[in-house]
Amino acid sequence: MKVIVFHSYKGGTGKTTLAINTAINLAKRGYKTLTIDADLNAPTFESIFSELTPTCNFNDLFESQSPPNLEELPVNSGINSNLDLIFADSSPKFGQGLLSMDKNFHAKALKKLADVKLKFAELGYEYLIMDTSPSLNLSSINAIIIADATIVVLRPNRYGIAGTTFLLKEIYSMLGTVKRKDFIIFNQVVPGTPKKIISEWEKHFKQNLDIKTIGIILCNCGIALNMLYGNLIVVDEPANVQFTRIMDDIVNNLLKELSKE
Repeated sequence: MKVIVFHSYKGGTGKTTLAINTAINLAKRGYKTLTIDADLNAPTFESIFSELTPTCNFNDLFESQSPPNLEELPVNSGINSNLDLIFADSSPKFGQGLLSMDKNFHAKALKKLADVKLKFAELGYEYLIMDTSPSLNLSSINAIIIADATIVVLRPNRYGIAGTTFLLKEIYSMLGTVKRKDFIIFNQVVPGTPKKIISEWEKHFKQNLDIKTIGIILCNCGIALNMLYGNLIVVDEPANVQFTRIMDDIVNNLLKELSKE
């Protein structure tokens, strides 16, 4: 099983939309896929998949005195039989549990997360997608540590590029990349942006940090409007053809990269 973590320097980059639609794309290809809402500061699955009622959540694995069995956590998405979901606690308890800064707690959580990764593989999942909290968060760092690949999503403006550069240089390089592949997606790129500028963005991350750009997604007003209403699932329809084609390319590139030794 491959673990793919979606992360960002700040919120509002479209990270969750890309995580969910990557998972849907994989499921449609026949891969048994599990997606975890690990954005513990601002969980979203409950609003996106409001018709689903999970009996337990991701936080319970680490914070409950009587943790649930792993088999109890996933619920089918209702979108595709190959796509299961794990929700986060919809009422975050800031400063406690997974949202605390207790290094001892998170050291134990990391060990458990690594064990959970192995057990989900035993349950037959081929891909695990984790949508993590933005910026410097100990739970997100744990997810990055156990990942086979991370996809850092950013909106390409001055502070987005500067902040993402800081994140990759100060945190990702410290965590090492021996067993993990890191990628960039430039999201919500303004249509008409000169190719020369886009090339400079890609060159910046490749030359300075040896991180490859895996996707460039133009801003789509229709998708952005749907996001305002909490609809992050991009359906196959003419208005979304460009987005769905780019998602196909991103997943194709991701599968190719992850197949390499």
